[in-house]
Amino acid sequence: MNARYDDWAANIDADMAKYGTPTPLPPLRTELDGVVLKCAADLTPSPVRWLWQYWLALGKLHILAGAPGQGKTTLALAMAATVTMGGRWPDGSIATAGNVLIWSGEDDPADTLLPRLLAAGADRAKCFFIEGARRDGEVVPFDPARDLGQLLAAIEKIGGIKLLVIDPIVSAVTGDSHKNTEVRRAMQPVVDLAAACGCAVLGITHFAKGGQGTDPAQRVVGSVAFTAVARMVMVAAKVKGNGETKDTRILARAKSSIGPESGGFITFLSSPNRCRESKPHTLHGVMLSKARRASC
Repeated sequence: MNARYDDWAANIDADMAKYGTPTPLPPLRTELDGVVLKCAADLTPSPVRWLWQYWLALGKLHILAGAPGQGKTTLALAMAATVTMGGRWPDGSIATAGNVLIWSGEDDPADTLLPRLLAAGADRAKCFFIEGARRDGEVVPFDPARDLGQLLAAIEKIGGIKLLVIDPIVSAVTGDSHKNTEVRRAMQPVVDLAAACGCAVLGITHFAKGGQGTDPAQRVVGSVAFTAVARMVMVAAKVKGNGETKDTRILARAKSSIGPESGGFITFLSSPNRCRESKPHTLHGVMLSKARRASC
């Protein structure tokens, strides 16, 4: 062998015997860590994609708020039924048919939600309910902070999900729903889920006690972060009256970051027979008039 190489190798062996094996330097991380930036020149402007023009946007979070008994869940299920059957929206436009996913912490799917959806004419094969999550072979309560990754996988497996209803939206918050930081932290995965699966997310919530006469968007129960994070806030309210108007309600926009803020529809609960006779735009026993606009 080469004598000079042998001398060099012998010197290295002697140093290792005397001082031990040198500790390797940590890998450089300059290319692994850092802020991700994108130049505007590399972006292509794109329009908002609507499930219902100016009311339900694909890939966005929406809030539907109101006092108890105002028909919030009824309206949400009416929208869901319309999506499953490719029905007609209150403004006369036709919904793109698709699947819907419902996560309810208040109503049982078998005895409450499904019967309402069927009464609205929904295609039951396109309706899915979140019952829980599987952990170590056991079904446990669904936890958004932990299980949204699995939910996204399930949504991708089902395919065609156009609307996700969360009732109530505060069930997505594992911490204090009155603290801005905790609400924003809990809502961000929901926002990311909407964007990832390209569906409209509709969260239902109540109004806080008091505050009558103030901006409806500021009356959403819990932290103001619910309103801030949502791209649109809708409100449902009863209209005081007697006789024929006793069940009249209003569906209105209280906030919109992606479209008009004002305007709405007069709504009222009605029986299925009455709906068939008058041939209205029927959403789960709810008639939404496109002729009579309301501001709130």
